[in-house]
Amino acid sequence: MSLCQLLSLRHKVMNIAIEDHFHGDLNAHGFEVLLLCNKKHLFILNTLEILDLKNLIDQSFISMGLSAKTEAVIQ
Repeated sequence: MSLCQLLSLRHKVMNIAIEDHFHGDLNAHGFEVLLLCNKKHLFILNTLEILDLKNLIDQSFISMGLSAKTEAVIQ
């Protein structure tokens, strides 16, 4: 993937409201459909796969030096 395509994927994945997957009325089936690379590729992901993909993308940008590592704040 080019950097532009990777940025587009990151934007799409980070805009998925994962909370909707735990609310039966908002996402009854628990799946998301992502179209990638000018609609050449199609991902159908369940809730766990979305969480894994979000983590993978975060770690990818951190390892490339394009994003800062974020830490959870516990209050």
